[in-house]
Amino acid sequence: MSRWRRVVRRELARYREDTGWRVVELQELYDQLGPVLREEFPENNNREAKLRQILQQLAERDELAFVDGDGTYRVGELGETAGPRGGGGTAGDDDGDWQYEASEYEMTVGARSLPAAFRDAVLARYDTECPVSGVDHPRLLDVAHVLSWSDHESLRTAPGNVVALDRTHHAAFDAGLYTLDADFRLHVSPDFETDSDLLRRTLVERAGERVAVPNGALDPAYLDERNQSLDWW
Repeated sequence: MSRWRRVVRRELARYREDTGWRVVELQELYDQLGPVLREEFPENNNREAKLRQILQQLAERDELAFVDGDGTYRVGELGETAGPRGGGGTAGDDDGDWQYEASEYEMTVGARSLPAAFRDAVLARYDTECPVSGVDHPRLLDVAHVLSWSDHESLRTAPGNVVALDRTHHAAFDAGLYTLDADFRLHVSPDFETDSDLLRRTLVERAGERVAVPNGALDPAYLDERNQSLDWW
């Protein structure tokens, strides 16, 4: 099996698990997978082109689907029995061995069942802008939960438990790579390392700064409870 496909599948599954989203844009994949691909394939100097090739291969195997012509993909099922259309492949062949580890997730936007009006209200409260990164395109913004969606069902639509974050910083927040304290100052995990200029500029170099959270938008008690669960806090 192609090592490239194995790595990309693994990272797609990780992305879905961390963010809860099935739809992803190409630029976001570049941002998310870039550091991993640099580490896994340091000898390859055309990693973005190779990634596009792998995405095309996964689309041909019905593991991805093109949503539109702007580089947006919908991630399908990633399962142990997935294989190329029509079967085929010989034992040991790079394209024929389809035994790989993956899990099936229910991670679509609809699966979270956030009312559209609630999402609109959250984005409006934050002036349709991520307070951490400054990203201000509504298609690139998520409703992120301070206390997790899965463990705090009663707080899923609690206004004080949600914040508008762009998808990259949402994933980093859910992964515990950074957080906000009760005064809305930004704290970054001491183990967080990145080659991304964006993440260095918006997280690492801003550690200790106060994030511009609208008055009354976040409940400090939820932030305190979240932070006590972080092993580095």
